Amino acid sequence: MLPPRPTSSLVPTLLVTLLLTACGSTPDPSPPSDAGSDASTALPWSRDAIPKLPQDDVLRVHHLQAKGTHNSTHIETPGNTLADWDYTMAPLDVQLGEQGVRQIELDLHLASLESPFEVLHLKTIDPLTTCLALRDCLTLIATWSGAHPGHLPIYLQFEAKNGYTPEDPEGYFAKLDAEILTVLAKERLITPDEVQGDAATLGEAVASKGWPTLATTRGRIILGFDNGSELREAYSRGGTSLKGRLFFTESAPGSATAAMTVLNGPVSDAKAIQAALAANMLVRTMSDEPTEDDAQAQAGLLAALMVGATWISTNYPAKVEERSYFATIPGGTPARCNPVTAPASCTAKDIEDLSP
Repeated sequence: MLPPRPTSSLVPTLLVTLLLTACGSTPDPSPPSDAGSDASTALPWSRDAIPKLPQDDVLRVHHLQAKGTHNSTHIETPGNTLADWDYTMAPLDVQLGEQGVRQIELDLHLASLESPFEVLHLKTIDPLTTCLALRDCLTLIATWSGAHPGHLPIYLQFEAKNGYTPEDPEGYFAKLDAEILTVLAKERLITPDEVQGDAATLGEAVASKGWPTLATTRGRIILGFDNGSELREAYSRGGTSLKGRLFFTESAPGSATAAMTVLNGPVSDAKAIQAALAANMLVRTMSDEPTEDDAQAQAGLLAALMVGATWISTNYPAKVEERSYFATIPGGTPARCNPVTAPASCTAKDIEDLSP
């Protein structure tokens, strides 16, 4: 399946990527002109611009259920024969707007600490992407967010594909933080410190109070690592604390950092998802795989909806020619009141107001 015709703004980038990839290189992912080179030039953002809905002081982030995307910048390589890679995503701002996506997954590649971060699936055999430079991807997200300040929190899930080394974890983390803050003002990020407040641990705060209310989180962004093992242990200081960090990490109920987790099997992981939700954690799961037929994918979506996962990540956020299946949230909204965690007072009109 060939990728759909890209929007005019992406045509030059994609053509250059295709040509240079064929020659064994990739384009220089220089930052966009409005991203700047230091945190002082982050795109404008203000809490004062965020509209408030009637139940924003009641509803909390863990009371919602929203659609997300898997490998959110992926473009199928022409001539691909692998069913696993048989999907193409729209640009990130189109996903956030027309497709109602509120969770995005970004695969990170870093050649060296002197190079910029790149976003793509696999560099040599599945390299096509709607935005190569991390700063370009973040700028698309931040610009859409700024134009629609009433949106629910957007969760950006990062997977470090390469470039992270156990020998210098703090160098990697510091570089990633700095690059993110060139685009996103820290005030628009929902950080572990904010969620923890004055509780002894982040996990204790979430278990006892839950996530913050929509009154304080609308128009903002959550960052999280999908990586386990070495990276997670280094970032969370052995699973003890995320103090001063920008990212949340995948955790288990009862742990010091238990705020969110990734459990991609809505059926096989159902008990674990239920346990995480009972601890007020946010849960990302998957609804479908490109290898599944439409009936299997629909069954996976239904299971994810019913089990109450916070974000349901799909390879098909919108209709494609070859399939009848695509993921939707019941009611046609970008999100809904979570059927497992939301209070009875929650209604569809409490979710979002994206009017200017």
